[in-house]
Amino acid sequence: MMPVIAFNTANLVARFSDYRFSLSNWMDQHQLTVAKMDEKEFALICGEIADCGYTAIELWVAHVDPQGMTEQRAMRYKSILADNGLNVVALAGGLDEQTARVCQRLDIPMTAGGIDQSRKTAIRKLSRKTGIRVNHENHPEKTVDEIRQKIDFGADGLGIAVDTGWMGTQGMNVPLAIRELGTLIRHVHVKDIKAAGMHETVALGNGCVDIPAVIGELKAIGYRGALSWEDEPEDRNPMQIAAQMRQYIQTLWEAESEKGARDEQV
Repeated sequence: MMPVIAFNTANLVARFSDYRFSLSNWMDQHQLTVAKMDEKEFALICGEIADCGYTAIELWVAHVDPQGMTEQRAMRYKSILADNGLNVVALAGGLDEQTARVCQRLDIPMTAGGIDQSRKTAIRKLSRKTGIRVNHENHPEKTVDEIRQKIDFGADGLGIAVDTGWMGTQGMNVPLAIRELGTLIRHVHVKDIKAAGMHETVALGNGCVDIPAVIGELKAIGYRGALSWEDEPEDRNPMQIAAQMRQYIQTLWEAESEKGARDEQV
């Protein structure tokens, strides 16, 4: 079965600075996005994403800032999402009391962000209380064991949100890491980067991450979660390639399905 392909709205981190920013200034862009977001802008973003053929979306927390997400605004945002045929698969961010309310008000089933190790016990309790699933997104980790340790090897239902780009940045063998993490993987950010040791994102297939092999390994482990396309360029509008990237991911998955069917016949 083909997993849903989602558009991660963190791709639009530089939308309000004409797609010119530096990764080191991420939080400045976060704050700018929070300041600029309103229902009109949210509707524009959702419309553009839907026009690229997406039926699923991962909402970056800056686009649904907890401070402004009243019940009334949440109802209007849900209406905008429905009007554009978009299902929310995850919140791109961590879980705390404030983001939990956002998830509940927007019917978001899980979070995909770094798990603050000092708050792990509180996060577990909040996850059990709310039913919101929590997934740790890898960034600084350089090995599979480091990633596993962040979720205590899956204790209390904690999972992994694999970011293939950050694995590439850290010099990991991404397909092998996916194979070794296996069923701990609950969510995937499909991202490519120019070269290890840096985090310059590029179109899928144009960087150092073996995206076809990544898709092959995800299929091999029986992955059934969302494939959330992620690309936060510092000098271009990712929306220009959004439809192409969705089709690229779909084509790779379908090719793996056909390969598997042929292998079964042999």
